[in-house]
Amino acid sequence: MVHGYILIKASLGRAVDVAAEVSKVNGVKGACAVTGEYDVIARFEVEDLTELADVVVKGIHRINGVNSTLTAICVTCK
Repeated sequence: MVHGYILIKASLGRAVDVAAEVSKVNGVKGACAVTGEYDVIARFEVEDLTELADVVVKGIHRINGVNSTLTAICVTCK
């Protein structure tokens, strides 16, 4: 199992809409519009890295208003 976070920069005024759409992507367990350098943070859980690539490239990158992403894969969690 691979899990972690995807930090997303969205177009101005689109963070809430982007978070709502990201939360619908298969493999995403939740998404929040946040303050700071990034506009949305999504939590994911997938079987393998191939599935993660689909979440990011075929899912999140296709959402209107997504400008860029940074993926942080957890190496250990408690």
